[in-house]
Amino acid sequence: MQSVLSVISGTPLWVWGILVLIVYLGMTAMRPGRRSPARLSLVPGIFLAVALGTLLNSAPLADSLPLWLAGCLLGLGVGATWAMVLRIGIDRTQGLIHMPGTAFWLVTGLILFGMRYAIEVSMAVNRDLVEESLRSTLPYAVAGLGTGMSVGWWAALMMRYFRATDARPAST
Repeated sequence: MQSVLSVISGTPLWVWGILVLIVYLGMTAMRPGRRSPARLSLVPGIFLAVALGTLLNSAPLADSLPLWLAGCLLGLGVGATWAMVLRIGIDRTQGLIHMPGTAFWLVTGLILFGMRYAIEVSMAVNRDLVEESLRSTLPYAVAGLGTGMSVGWWAALMMRYFRATDARPAST
């Protein structure tokens, strides 16, 4: 029990801030609502910018980039598929997308956070793992997966929005 408490207390505060943000955004996505394309673009844009900045500042870029890209490509497919089957309404006259409430982003965000946290804790506790290239770049694969899911979801939603010809809201 002591080691669990020491891991939790040794975690930087900004990590808990990210967890709070994930829970907040996930809870927000659980409520149905009308959102503009610009508002729906904000979170994926921020995640993409942060992920690319982190990736470019990583020491083993040659090692981390392939795993990040692989995770990102997988995530693009998952996110785009999710957005294509999502029952949305599009109101082009008001410039809004009617979104259903879904727990998808809360569950996905918590899973990705948990995976990344577990990998980082494992590497912090077992310093010899940091020496292994694959294990030290695994967090980038998880980050790529999350980034890809977010960007794929956004791109599919925007494609549906801009292809819509009917100006009336569809049934949600």
